[in-house]
Amino acid sequence: MIPGILSRFDLPGPLVRADRFGSGLINETWLCEVSDAGTVYKYILQKINRVVFKHPELVMVNVETVTAHVKTRLRNEGIADPAAVTPALVSAKDGHSFIVDAAGEYWRMFHFIENGRVFDTVQDLGHAYEVGRGLGRFQSLVADLQPERLHDTLPGFHHTPRYLDELDDAVRKDRQGRLNDAGAEMAFIQTRRSLAPMLADLMKSGRVPVRVVHNDPKVNNVMVHAATGKALCMLDLDTVKPGIVHFDFGDCVRSAANPAGEDADPEKVVFDRSCYEAITRGYLEEARSFLTQSEIGFLPLSVKVITFELGIRFLADHLRGDTYFRVQYPGHNLHRSRVQFRLLEHMEEAGL
Repeated sequence: MIPGILSRFDLPGPLVRADRFGSGLINETWLCEVSDAGTVYKYILQKINRVVFKHPELVMVNVETVTAHVKTRLRNEGIADPAAVTPALVSAKDGHSFIVDAAGEYWRMFHFIENGRVFDTVQDLGHAYEVGRGLGRFQSLVADLQPERLHDTLPGFHHTPRYLDELDDAVRKDRQGRLNDAGAEMAFIQTRRSLAPMLADLMKSGRVPVRVVHNDPKVNNVMVHAATGKALCMLDLDTVKPGIVHFDFGDCVRSAANPAGEDADPEKVVFDRSCYEAITRGYLEEARSFLTQSEIGFLPLSVKVITFELGIRFLADHLRGDTYFRVQYPGHNLHRSRVQFRLLEHMEEAGL
């Protein structure tokens, strides 16, 4: 299958090998090597998840728009080969940025960033700083890209009240008979329901501006330089669309300031305040130049809201039968929700 897919992309030579790659929960990814007169070149091949992304063609319009914009900005800064430091698409032989196979699946390729490295969790405070700086750097590069140019490929994404409604619906139906195992989680949610509309109301009221944001800036979507450890770029651009910077900042801290990780024993989960502060410093180093004071003021709130949001998403998916997030064992999404809620408790205890 993979050789046939690769044959439709504009590559310099034949396939040498292709291996499954990465730890992403949504798309399927391969690291591919091709040979040109003895020189091996690496590329990332991905199959877009059509269950999550109902309109892959619009996802690719957004990815094309954002990657082209970022490459132009980098060239204007004097970077001769942007593909070495930021995601860059490989064209299909028909000139498009993707191909559709006989089964209707959408495939795309990126140049492999040789000097890049990603981690699933924060390694130290220096890494935390670079994770924040990488996010701020990305947002600064797209700060002059008009949000109206991008399609809303995931309507309601990061609209926390919608996720709470979906959880309520899953609770009412309890089609898998799993609700009895989630009593403590439901009680936890009930006392914090007021968190759900806070960011949505900010966006709706215009108190903070709508910008182009990443929408999924977890730790392993911030690539750092393998030798220097400095932030290189943001990966996984499928969710880039109009939003508010708080969606990004909140999710970045949620992902990074829990050193135990999303699949940890909930009793080992902590909110690392020093990590949070390092992320914030790095983020503001790059983002302060374009953020409003109002945006900066609401950054801490965003961390709690987005953590709460992911917890209810995991729990709702557990009750529905694990239809969105990939699971590795029965109850995996319930476990994930417990991790997020424990993290939120620690945030509250830390005075966030």
